[in-house]
Amino acid sequence: MEAARRQSRALRTREQILAAAVEVMVEHGYAGLTMQRVQTQAGVTRGALTHHFASMRELAVAAVDYVAQAQGAEIQEATVGAGPAALIEVLHEVTRRPTYVAGLELWVAARTDRELREALRPGARELGRRLREPLLALVGDLGDERLEVFADGLLSLLRGLAVGGVLRDRPALEKAVLGAWLAAFGAQATTGAGSG
Repeated sequence: MEAARRQSRALRTREQILAAAVEVMVEHGYAGLTMQRVQTQAGVTRGALTHHFASMRELAVAAVDYVAQAQGAEIQEATVGAGPAALIEVLHEVTRRPTYVAGLELWVAARTDRELREALRPGARELGRRLREPLLALVGDLGDERLEVFADGLLSLLRGLAVGGVLRDRPALEKAVLGAWLAAFGAQATTGAGSG
């Protein structure tokens, strides 16, 4: 019984640290993510922090994975039985959040940090898989290669809009851009379904 209580407390502390790390990354960026800031934000001791995360890189990757898992679950829940337009709207809303953009900062940092790049890959693959699943459900058998092009195109488009949104907030234009993607995707899905 005591072991279960300790484990539950440890999981709560870990989650508290991850939530604090996300808040620090949103407020200060990846470059401003420090152990001291996370410790203060989480309200934990230095020992508790380093017990769960031995390095800043490990903490940053875990924080991004923590957000990505929550976003992936939210996307799946919100898009069950949804049509293409609703799916795009949910994806757009999620990728406009400061937490998503903070995660993209790590991707940029990974360009010159091989260890960070390797650490981020599994979470990026998992989030990509979770984003592709609703698209697969919408189009059925569009063909793996064509679906891959449209799924990767959409993810790249959403990332680009998220980064662009840092300098200019133009949600109406973003929706129009995504509408154009949706029209092209719909045309391909119809063509693919009719040619099979």
